[in-house]
Amino acid sequence: MSVNQLLSTVILVSFIVTLVLAVGSYLAYKMRERRRPAASRAPEGPAFFERVYPAGPARRGGSGDDGAAG
Repeated sequence: MSVNQLLSTVILVSFIVTLVLAVGSYLAYKMRERRRPAASRAPEGPAFFERVYPAGPARRGGSGDDGAAG
């Protein structure tokens, strides 16, 4: 077996294994999603992020804190 055939075989096998693992993980995700109760499927609000509001109005310019000599 030449080096080219060996490398081609390794690439093909790794590609097939990747596809099988991707399909398997997707099926496992769908099975787990099906077992979860219906009430917990829909998130009530943002799942990962929390909105942050500023404490007061934004100050832009005119405050004299920009470091310019005047």
